[in-house]
Amino acid sequence: MQEPSYMIAIPKDQGLIEDPKNFMGNLTSCAFIKINDMDIDDDRGLVVDLTIGDNDYEVEINPTGVEIPDFVRPEHAFTDEEVKMLDEAQAGLSVCFDYDGDSNQCFYDQLRIIDALFPELLAVLDCPSEKLLSGKWVSLAAKSSVLPAPRYLFTVQAISDGGDEVWLHTHGLKRCGLYELEILNSNKEFFNDHYKMIEAFALRMLESDEPIEPGDAVFIGQAAGKQLTLTAVDWKEALDHYPDVTLGTEEDRDDGVHGEDTCVLMIYKNERAEEQQIYTPVDDFNQFLGQNPMFYFSTEETKRMSALARERLPYMIKAFGNKENAVIAKIGLTIDKEHWSNPDKPEKEHIWFEIKDIKDGSVVGELTQEPYYVSGMKQGDTGTYPFSDITDWLIFTKENRVSPDDAYLLD
Repeated sequence: MQEPSYMIAIPKDQGLIEDPKNFMGNLTSCAFIKINDMDIDDDRGLVVDLTIGDNDYEVEINPTGVEIPDFVRPEHAFTDEEVKMLDEAQAGLSVCFDYDGDSNQCFYDQLRIIDALFPELLAVLDCPSEKLLSGKWVSLAAKSSVLPAPRYLFTVQAISDGGDEVWLHTHGLKRCGLYELEILNSNKEFFNDHYKMIEAFALRMLESDEPIEPGDAVFIGQAAGKQLTLTAVDWKEALDHYPDVTLGTEEDRDDGVHGEDTCVLMIYKNERAEEQQIYTPVDDFNQFLGQNPMFYFSTEETKRMSALARERLPYMIKAFGNKENAVIAKIGLTIDKEHWSNPDKPEKEHIWFEIKDIKDGSVVGELTQEPYYVSGMKQGDTGTYPFSDITDWLIFTKENRVSPDDAYLLD
């Protein structure tokens, strides 16, 4: 099932690819990378055995031609000048190894290796997820003390034949030793919500200490008071529930890409269905999706997002100094005790505030929405909150909407 993680680094200076001394010198002199061995293999090219922290990697590093396929999605914004440079780029450096252990850590370390090879990076073609990553983003992510969002490990593609039917499927999960995910018979009205279902399920797979096997029940959210519990079903078996689909049929899998190690997400309607493993198409939940659906993030992902937001607070503070920008921040408010799951452990509700002032390590914010579980507060209330209470932020400039993840846009 597992596939190697193959990335192509595209440097701004194409001439650096011509002589390995140009980039390997950067790698060997990197303070946090220990080179254990290097060897030239007849089939694999240059193989570097290296250590980053507690993790050992056997990395294949080789010059390669660059051609960005039409189906590859730019994950980040590129300037007109960068687009021109990408169009003209002919050479890159492949960096490839197998993920072992924590896939998020492996992805992070792969970016760190690439950043060490090239101080000025134009872009990275992440082949497993079919994404084009900004070199500026890679540099910022590689230097961060916070791991990149796990959603970078995969992408969800939406395929349409021009009609209303949409076939959703992932790319990138196989490098993590996982099966890919699909939703059949989606449509243009609901495919965004179905996209979120796949993303939520994939994140649970990546975060789980134990493998989530086909047939296992995974609770990912709710809508209209109805719980949304999904399970994965082998695509061949799932097709029996979709006799009329025109996308994602056996004919669409002749290339082998979507014919192996891929499962369709389906629903357990209730506990009895779960116990008897009676699953039905995702379509059965569509009637509830127009009623404020909520998809859950894990505690680990919430902590990661909060850590990144606080690490990159200087970007928010600087942007607030430009009065042409608008800034909002998500603040963790302690909910009423009656709603705590554990009476001895306070819980938070994370609410957006419009930032009115920043002073003395705190923000002054105006509440933009009604809290669900915090009584005595209403939209429009203003309060002062320390930086430590901030769990996310957004900056609205004339050109962009900037989050902590893409703060590179402000450099």
